[in-house]
Amino acid sequence: MPLDFRYYISSLAAIFLALGIGIVIGGALMNNDAMGRRQEQLILNLEREFDQLRAEKKALQAGLADREVELEVLRQFNREVLPLMVNGLLTDRSIGIVKTNHTVPNTLKEDLITILELAGAQVRRHIDFSLWPPSPTAHQALAAHLGVREDDSWFNQVLSAFITEVVLGQEGAVLTSLQANSLIQLNQVAAGPVDTLILLGGSYEEKADRVDQLDLVLAKAAKEKGVTVVGVEPLAALKSYISRYKNAGLVTIDNIDTLPGQVALVLALAAGENGHYGVKNTARSLLPKTFLTRSARNGEGR
Repeated sequence: MPLDFRYYISSLAAIFLALGIGIVIGGALMNNDAMGRRQEQLILNLEREFDQLRAEKKALQAGLADREVELEVLRQFNREVLPLMVNGLLTDRSIGIVKTNHTVPNTLKEDLITILELAGAQVRRHIDFSLWPPSPTAHQALAAHLGVREDDSWFNQVLSAFITEVVLGQEGAVLTSLQANSLIQLNQVAAGPVDTLILLGGSYEEKADRVDQLDLVLAKAAKEKGVTVVGVEPLAALKSYISRYKNAGLVTIDNIDTLPGQVALVLALAAGENGHYGVKNTARSLLPKTFLTRSARNGEGR
């Protein structure tokens, strides 16, 4: 039973209202002994109800405290078991991460890097896009920096060239220009090409939806390069990108800010499974079934 303080407030208000009415009636009928006895009984009943409500409140608070202790034990268990579950599953993977929405916290990207490295993957570089779309001034400055003429398709061509440099592990004119004009923050961890691109999207603001103009353009260019593309977002995202990631043919994880979501990412990449995982209505299952079934069979064989 959830603790609802509005219930207690309304109950207490009713108690004191009834008490006030009783006092008024009792004062008006002071000489009426029967009414006086009824008033006393009413007060006693109200006091008993108040004591009962207070006892229920204490019991509910104690129950909530016990549940919080249980949850913390489960969190600790997950943190300690996680490295054992994913160790060595991605030793053949070279990964790039692109955080496409500025409202997604950097701490989430750092958690993602940590679990991928626990699984043995090489995170070659991670890149953060800033506010999007760029202002007209930033557009003009970028075009001038690259020496291109602005038309209807020029910026998509820039994003395609951006993906080429990311996939090949280069730091060419496009990456340099985007960073010089404060449109991206480039963080290179290790040199070399990538075979997997993770788009970290979703938005914590309803208006900050850039999936069509940015994420899907990047995904299309990366898939044309033969790269595995995964679209992920936090469970807490106010504006979800997952349905459009899914329609674009990407592997999707809709709860990457949770340990189950992070494990699902590792297992999906390890199994090469092109599925949709998490807890939202776009998900097929919480975790990749192929990998779990294969692991169980291998265990039986031993």
